[in-house]
Amino acid sequence: MKSSILSLLKRHALVTFFALVFLISWIPWYTGGSGFIVYGPSLACLIMVAVVDGKKGLLDLLQRAVRWRVGLVWWVVTLFLPALFCLAGIGVHLLAGGDLPAFTFFRQEWYLAPVFFVLMLVDGPLEEFGWRGFALPKLQEKWSPLIASFIIGALWGIWHLPEFLRPGSPQYPMGIGFLPLFVAVEITNSILMTWLYNKTQGSLLLGGFMAHNALNFWPNVLLTEITMTGILRGEAFPAPDMRLFILEGVVATLVAILLAIVTKGRLGLPSCQVSQIAYNSTQA
Repeated sequence: MKSSILSLLKRHALVTFFALVFLISWIPWYTGGSGFIVYGPSLACLIMVAVVDGKKGLLDLLQRAVRWRVGLVWWVVTLFLPALFCLAGIGVHLLAGGDLPAFTFFRQEWYLAPVFFVLMLVDGPLEEFGWRGFALPKLQEKWSPLIASFIIGALWGIWHLPEFLRPGSPQYPMGIGFLPLFVAVEITNSILMTWLYNKTQGSLLLGGFMAHNALNFWPNVLLTEITMTGILRGEAFPAPDMRLFILEGVVATLVAILLAIVTKGRLGLPSCQVSQIAYNSTQA
């Protein structure tokens, strides 16, 4: 009985993982509270890796989580590419007659930027044990990196639904009507992160934690009036200028589309692994 259940879980590891993600993460919401458990994807990952891959899988996950020797250029790209998206969006905004953002964070607390970046790192990005630590490698065993990115991005976006209904969350000021566009943004982010993950030899540190954090950090400090002291005081996240957020998202999406075209959908995945995916699909 035990072996048959284990065999079933291994055959349907991805479906089980995604089901666990929502089951665990949304506990506060579907039990009458609000919001979600941000570490739900990582808890689901640890459960599935322990069950499906055992000690060897947990060791591999840890090794990818601390893989930092990937070349200085990839550290620069990972940490600062999202800033270029924001600045390009601001440029388009100005050309269209818009006003320059207040840049409140850098006017008041520029010296706290590294501290704020690290502070943000211990929150949302740690969910990456699930999305890029477990789901992405498993999906790329069967489907192309582009399809894998679409699947993760769509579910990642929908997963944030409770936050659109919780006062004080970063998503709440956007309004529930922004959810479909938010899902589209997460698909774009997922494509970019898949490319970074594959180009850094499967570094969960760069393609997961750092990329996720940079994608959160730069839009907040450049496009809103957020301050670290305000967040530490428990103040709600400031309402974003949706025009700037949309323009930043458009720029990022154009870059993601360009990457998909230039790499022919491989998004940095080595040719030998692409060939293996094609073989696996013919055997399915």
